[in-house]
Amino acid sequence: MCGICGCWEAHDSGQSEPLVAMLRQMIPRGPDDEGWMEFRPRSGGSLRLGARRLAIQDLSLAGHQPMKDPATGSWLVFNGEIFNFQELRQQLEALGHQFRSNGDTEVLLAGYREWGEDCIQRLRGMFAFALWDPARQTLLVVRDRLGVKPLYYAALPGRFRSCERCSRADWSPGGWT
Repeated sequence: MCGICGCWEAHDSGQSEPLVAMLRQMIPRGPDDEGWMEFRPRSGGSLRLGARRLAIQDLSLAGHQPMKDPATGSWLVFNGEIFNFQELRQQLEALGHQFRSNGDTEVLLAGYREWGEDCIQRLRGMFAFALWDPARQTLLVVRDRLGVKPLYYAALPGRFRSCERCSRADWSPGGWT
């Protein structure tokens, strides 16, 4: 199942509790691994991305998230399944990309490096992800076309919260605000 979440604040409070609270709520969804990263956009504030993992495709530590693309410095939290990731991987390998894991998360990162946002059009599957591109200073938040993996979010003044599986009821003063 897995789960992803993220928080952006225009004025960094220095508090990671909202993200940690979201990750805690998702423990049943991803009991195998947890990770989160904090980023400082040039515009100020803070961005935190987190993931809970249920290891299915790649059982090794190479599937840990958030996952970094060593070539670009982009970071990804991903949940779901890209059904055609083997085909995309072969295309990317033919273009010179090398992989250290056996899962679709790394293929998505390499696809973004090669094709940019156009990589989304190549994806077949059910997924939700957030990708921080430090070079462009952009956060790309995406879900599959049919919403099989829904992505909930709250755009608040000076803040943005997103959680792949937290419900509106989870956006309480102790967690989301």
